[in-house]
Amino acid sequence: MRKIVRRLIAVAAVVALAVVLAVFGVYRAAQRVPEFYRRALAAAPATQHEDGQRFEERALALHNQLHHAGRWEVRFTQDEINGWLAAELPAKFPRALPPGVTEPRIAIDGGVVRLAVHYERSGVDTVVSLAGQAHLTEQPNELAIHIAQARAGLLPVPLAKFLDEISERAARADLPLRWTEAKGTPVALIRVPLELDDHRHRQFVLERLDFGDGEFVVAGRTEEELPDVNDRAAPSTAGQPGDSETRQR
Repeated sequence: MRKIVRRLIAVAAVVALAVVLAVFGVYRAAQRVPEFYRRALAAAPATQHEDGQRFEERALALHNQLHHAGRWEVRFTQDEINGWLAAELPAKFPRALPPGVTEPRIAIDGGVVRLAVHYERSGVDTVVSLAGQAHLTEQPNELAIHIAQARAGLLPVPLAKFLDEISERAARADLPLRWTEAKGTPVALIRVPLELDDHRHRQFVLERLDFGDGEFVVAGRTEEELPDVNDRAAPSTAGQPGDSETRQR
């Protein structure tokens, strides 16, 4: 009897040790930080500020080009985007990120775009990263985003929760979004509105979206949109003589 008890205790000790090692291994894996994220966080504040300013300048230039008929093109680098995320986003849009999410950074490696954030919520403290690709579809101004993987540290995590969060954020921003699949991976289809938010009857068309090493280029054209004939106002008669006035002449 004592021998059986000792064996059971020994087995229980081995199982407990295995569980502890497994939990420790999972914890260590969950704490691993992607290398691109580590490098992006290590950038000097002054450099981040300068890069962020360049991003805003390019974005403003693009905004101005969109409001003039003709072709336009703009190039953004990952350093400029990360600089803006580090220096400008927290100051100008402090409520833009979901609760528990801080320090977003990106990396562009050829056609693959990686996004990582520090996630701390409900007792969980880790770095969550997403990887995917983006391209224009055959539909006008429609962007397809293929989400290949999601990880907490080195551990794969279910994509469903992130997809729901993306859908919710898109709905709040009044951005048309629908989901489909390609080769077993979720694809977000986002329709960028054609019409500009003004009253000058202009619309823009996306023509090119190219990703390279550490940068991407977006190009297109802005067109004059002819107003609908039904919307044209009737010619004004103000200041024109009426029938009685004409007869009196």
